[in-house]
Order: sequence, then structure tokens, then C-alpha cells
Amino acid sequence: MIFAVSLAGLLTYQKIQSYIYNQSSKSYSQTLDQVVMNIDYKMNTHQELLNPYITNHKFIAALNTIYYSPADYTYQYFDNLRSIFELERRYPSIKNIIIYKKNKTMPDIGTYPDKPSISDAEHTIIDISYAERNDWYQKYFTNLDETDLAGLIALSNASIWTVNDSRTLISIIKPIMYNNDQLVGIVEMQLKIKDIFQDGMFSEHSLEEFFYMMNDDGDIQFQSKPEMRPIAAPAGNPMFDNKSSGSWLAEGDRSKKLVLYQTNSHSGWKYVLEVPMDSLMLSAQSIRNFTVAILIGSILISILLTLAISRVLSRRISLLAKHMDRQEDLTLEIGPSVDGRDEIGMLMRNYNRMIKRIRELIEELRTSQQLQKESEIKSLQAQINPHFLYNTLATINWMAADNETKKIIDMVNNLATFYRLSLNSGKEYLRISEEIRHVQTYVEIQKIRLEDMINITFDIEDKILTFHTLKLILQPFVENAILHGAEHKDGTTNIAIKGHLSHEESCVIFEIIDDGIGMDLPTHNQYVSNGGYGIHNVNEKIQLQHGHQYGVRLFSKLGIGTRVVIRIPVLE
Repeated sequence: MIFAVSLAGLLTYQKIQSYIYNQSSKSYSQTLDQVVMNIDYKMNTHQELLNPYITNHKFIAALNTIYYSPADYTYQYFDNLRSIFELERRYPSIKNIIIYKKNKTMPDIGTYPDKPSISDAEHTIIDISYAERNDWYQKYFTNLDETDLAGLIALSNASIWTVNDSRTLISIIKPIMYNNDQLVGIVEMQLKIKDIFQDGMFSEHSLEEFFYMMNDDGDIQFQSKPEMRPIAAPAGNPMFDNKSSGSWLAEGDRSKKLVLYQTNSHSGWKYVLEVPMDSLMLSAQSIRNFTVAILIGSILISILLTLAISRVLSRRISLLAKHMDRQEDLTLEIGPSVDGRDEIGMLMRNYNRMIKRIRELIEELRTSQQLQKESEIKSLQAQINPHFLYNTLATINWMAADNETKKIIDMVNNLATFYRLSLNSGKEYLRISEEIRHVQTYVEIQKIRLEDMINITFDIEDKILTFHTLKLILQPFVENAILHGAEHKDGTTNIAIKGHLSHEESCVIFEIIDDGIGMDLPTHNQYVSNGGYGIHNVNEKIQLQHGHQYGVRLFSKLGIGTRVVIRIPVLE
């Protein structure tokens, strides 16, 4: 008992510890998701501000026009270029907007010092040579002349982000393309990094958590605590295995840390959050102490209670166990009744109910298997019609004697298709298009044998062809129309096969109509119930599967013809 309770307590503590770890990981993962969402939203929002300008034909033309006088440039500047700089005034998070131009006829506006960043002068338009000093230019824009059109379009849609050396500004870089294949300039929107990465974004969690961001080259671009050293930065970590997001446990200087990361799908930058395991599992320590106290108390109580109740419990349990042992020979005898309203009494009563239900199910299964076996035999007999097969083979024989190779090939192909669709890989349902194809192959075989004695037309709505139906519900009636109509009538027998969707009744209706010899029927239901096996089988199969509102109706008059109506539900 002590061992069992101790083991239960240990496993419970481990489960709780695992639960706390999973919940804490999920909480931090959701926090990282929210932070990443906020950062990406701000960056993408500012990036979208540039799109109306860098895709505007007048704006691009103003950068690409050769100017012969200051007046021409002044007009273009005030009319087309100046509007982009109004973003600096409308959005406080924008520090500067810089346009690097390739047009040598345009004058520079503003200055670009070598070290910090653009000065506070507004409306900065400077030569592209200033951009060539930056690493981002060398990485994305150096070999543009060798880039194909698809590469240039991809560059136009790319998210190019960079952080300045002092980690005070984060820039969005976008190329300005003329006709998608000529670089006329580059626009840089410099954002105040404190407005994008707000202080205290993780204030609701431990003070020891650490957030930072790396570019696609693995260089740290921002970190919430400059004094800390990232544990996940070196290569070889799972973060660099081309996965967009994930987490793992890493060994730190003093303890293990949970590292969570996400990758921006557009810029390739990685957002990383590191949380010490000690901080993560702080609540588990109090649970461990509480679990130990519970274990000690449980052991003492268990020792006392065990002596008091063991006899009562063991007697009834032994009785039930002995009866269950006798069920190895599957006699399925109802067990003795056990007094008590507790779990053991309930168990015995449920056990007896289970034995009784098993006996009922076995009897039902035995009956069902017998019926299924009989049904399968009848279905197989109906599908493989020896008379039809004999006539078909006889027809192939006399065609072979006349060297009618083409007809033999067609008949054999149709015969193979007929039996393939009849078997349908053992499946009970198939598409209506396949059911129609099954009838068509049967008709093609019969037309070769009967020639001008039958004329068969199909009128099937296209929209029902993809619906499903029980297999072999049309062929028996077409066969009846040919065998009992065409073969006993002089001249040509016309057979029409129709199918349409009935919107009023929400069902699919088939009709097989012939002008054969017909027959006298007291009632159509009587013939369907007591007629040939094919007709009876189809009607019974449809009603068993779908209910008595569906099935087969037969209308016929002697000397006029026969009309069969088959109603099935819509099965998509």
C-alpha cells in the first residue's frame, strides 16, 4: 500500500509538473505570438504606406525624368514627390523617409552623414551612392543587372528590414522599379525602434525573461536586455533548421532555459523568447511540497482503512473474479447478484447487463451473417447471368467465324467493362455516371446481337452524374425490356432511359420506357413484390437502404409497353 500510494503520488507530481510546463510553454508561446503579431502588424502597416507611392506611375516617372531646368524639377517635386514626405508628419513613429535616386539630373535634398543616420532635415532625396555603402544594398541590389524579371518582381514584393548600428532606428527598404525591370531608386523609411518594440512588453511575466530579434543572417538586431547574452544565437540550434517556429530546452550559464522562436515569412527575421526553467516551474515547487504532505497523510490513513475494509472488499471482488474466470469457455452465464450500492455492487450489476447484452448481440450477429450470406449469394447469382454470358460468347463465336475483329474487340471490351462495374471492387455504391456506363456496355453488347431489333436512347441530366447510387438498379429493367419486349415483338423496340433531379421531392428519378409487348398488371406493387428476382431485388435493396418512400414502381399495358420508375435519394 505504501509503495502504491508513493508511486501514485510520484506519478501525479510528474503529471502535474508536465502539465504546468505545457501550460506555461503554451502561455509564453501565446505571448510570443501576440508580440510577433504586434511587431509584424506595425512593420507591415508602415510598409503598406509606401506601396501607393512606389507603384504610382507619376511618382516613378518623376524619379526617372531627365530634367533640363530647375523649374521642371520643382514642378515634379511639388506635384508628385513631396507627398511621400507628408508621412513623416502624419505618423510620429516615422523618423525619416529617404529616397535614393539614380537620376543624376535631380538635385540632392538633405544630407546623409557617414555614421549615425539622416539628419533631422525633412524631404531627403539623395544620390544612390549613399545607399551603396550599406550592407543591405550589397546583399539585395548589387547584381540587379543579372537578375531576371521574376527575380526583380520578387525583390519588389520582398520585405527588406534593417536596424542601424546604434539600435535606435529600424528601416524598411523598398525598391522603386520602372516597368518592373529597371531600378530608378530606393526608398528607406526609418522608424523609431522604441515605437515598434515597446518597453515592458513582457511585464506580466518573470523579470528574467529575455526577448530578442535576429535577421536572416543570424545577427542580433534588437534585444530587450542589452546586458544579457542570447543563448540561442550560435548556429547549430534547432532554430536554424529551416523551421518557421518551435521551441526547445537549452543549457544556459546557470540553468536550463526554454527557448521559443518564430520566423517572419516575408523578411526572414526570427523572434526569440528565452525563459529560465526555474521561473517557468516556480509554481511546481509548492505543488511538490503539498504532494509530499498528502502522500504521508494518505499512507497513514490507508494503513488504518486497509485493515477495516479489506475483508468486505476482497470477498465480493473474489466472487466476481471467480465468475469471470468461468467465462473463459464463453458460456456467458449471468453472475450472482451482489448486495451493495457501492462501486462493487454497481460493477456486478453492469457486468450482468453486459453479459446479457453480449448474448443478444451474438444472436443478432448470427442472424445478420446468415441473411448477409444469403443476400450475397443471390446478388452474385444476379450479377453473373449465365444466359447473358452464353449469348454473348455465342455472338463472339460467330463474329470470329466471320473475321469481324473490330466487333469482337468492342464486344470483349464492353463485356469486361460490364463485369468490372458489376463487381465494383465489392463496393455497394458507385457514381450514377458509372451506373449509366454499366447499362451502356450492356446495351452495346445486346445491340451487336439483336442489331435493328432495339433502339435505345439515353436522356440523363448532367448534374446528377456525380451523385452516388446503389449499383445494378437500372440494368435488370433494361434487360427485361429487351428480353420480354424486343425479342417477342416484330420490328424495332424503342427503349428510353431517362434520369433527372426532382427538386420537389429532393430525389433522383430514373425512368425506363419501352414500347414492347407490355403486360397486364393488377397493381404495380404486386408485380414488384412477387415478380422476377431482378425487379424484386432492386426494390428491396433500395427500400432497405433508404426507406419505403423510395423504390420501384412499374406501369404496363399489354400491347402498348412498359414504364419503370425508380426513385432514390440524392447522395453526393
